[in-house]
Amino acid sequence: MPRKRGLLSRLSAMLQLPREVLPGGFGLVLSGREELLVRGCKKILTYGPECITLALPHTSLSVYGEGLFCSAFGGGSVTLGGHIQKMELGE
Repeated sequence: MPRKRGLLSRLSAMLQLPREVLPGGFGLVLSGREELLVRGCKKILTYGPECITLALPHTSLSVYGEGLFCSAFGGGSVTLGGHIQKMELGE
């Protein structure tokens, strides 16, 4: 699998595309501590005001904080709001 990831990374660079638009990729854009945009999300695994967990290609992302909420979800992108305190990638 590492060989395939290397090929996809090179292809992404050659085509000047974000890695998350190719298979197995994801991207995160954190705006302060109040908003997080996640690209490449497959589904929302858990949802609560203190923890939201997202399924990403080959991993998961848990976002911890206070008053967390999902303000948008569609097309593989999720926007989370609230007071973000910590993010953690899973296995």
